[in-house]
Amino acid sequence: MRQFTSDELRKAWKQFYIDRGHVDVGAVSLVSDGSTGVMFNVAGMQPLMPYLLGQKHPLGTRLCNVQGCVRTNDIDSVGDKSHVTFFEMMGSWSLGDYFKKERCQWSFELLTQVFGFDADHLAATVFAGDENAPRDEEGAHYRIASGFKKENVYYLPADDNWWGLEYGPCGPDSEMFYIADRPDCGPNCGPGCDCGKYTELGNDVFMQYEKHHDGHLTPLKQKNVDTGWGLERILAFLNGTRDVYQTDLFAPVIAYIEEASGVKYNADEKLTRSMRILADHLRTSVMLIGDEAKLLPSNTGAGYILRRLIRRSVRHGRTLNMTTEQLLHIAAMYIDEIYAESYPLMKKNREFILSELQKEIARFESTLENGMKELQKILEQKRSEGKKGDRRQVRILLI
Repeated sequence: MRQFTSDELRKAWKQFYIDRGHVDVGAVSLVSDGSTGVMFNVAGMQPLMPYLLGQKHPLGTRLCNVQGCVRTNDIDSVGDKSHVTFFEMMGSWSLGDYFKKERCQWSFELLTQVFGFDADHLAATVFAGDENAPRDEEGAHYRIASGFKKENVYYLPADDNWWGLEYGPCGPDSEMFYIADRPDCGPNCGPGCDCGKYTELGNDVFMQYEKHHDGHLTPLKQKNVDTGWGLERILAFLNGTRDVYQTDLFAPVIAYIEEASGVKYNADEKLTRSMRILADHLRTSVMLIGDEAKLLPSNTGAGYILRRLIRRSVRHGRTLNMTTEQLLHIAAMYIDEIYAESYPLMKKNREFILSELQKEIARFESTLENGMKELQKILEQKRSEGKKGDRRQVRILLI
């Protein structure tokens, strides 16, 4: 496998598809326009929904980009080696142009010729079929024709290999995996097993159907391909780690937190979790405030999510004995160093980002201080009454 920096990986992805007739459509705002019912853009294909349904895209039928996304539905999982709230999705699309043959061929070329994977260590999964749609024999055929070993192509059910929202474009998908040199964990070991032998690399979605509000499927007006690979996950794997916080997207920040807090990364599980949460949440906050939408903290909607992220940053910063100035320094590192080339808008909005972050941190520090004063009053009152203090009477907004 070849090692990449994050900037090299973004460029390699886009150039691969540009060389095959795709146009880089760039990225849109992280904040959704509301048309899809979610607060943030959570996938690279989301802004392209009208074109996947048949509307003509002004730049043609072959597109690619690297799109920033924000997902907070599993925010409580952040703190492990892989979960993040902001991530970048490397995507490519065929809008009624090529289909499974070219898609499978190019995915295999990308894996082996660009990223340097050994074909013997690659596996793929395809849709096994059910009462709604047939088994994807075509997808399996083209995976094998592209270079995947027949014995490394697996049929899995819709829970694993079907993509679709509540309604709209949908269809079978096909995921690609790296097979580690280790024995099977049991007779049912295969892609999707959590034993660590199989690592997902990317996903190709073959949009053949449209799901209607009553649940039935009809053939889509045009057959599309939606390809999505998570940059952070691929970057970590190509550089020999399963820990995204040890890639160049986070490593300088983690090193600074170590220096400022006196805590060594991976030395203590609880404190390492705080280090990851701090690094992740400040990164997402910088991205949201510096976005073209210039999102600000508030008590409702997307602004509340931002407020929650900043306040969680402060909490975990306190756990690590870090000051407001040190938290702002981390934010500046993302703007000035880590994303200086790939996200120039951050640089342009630098002072605005740091100013708004400082204001929100100060507001939360004031909330904490006032809450602790109220708690102390209640404890003293309970003591004077000869009763134990009831901490549940004080609610401080920590999330």
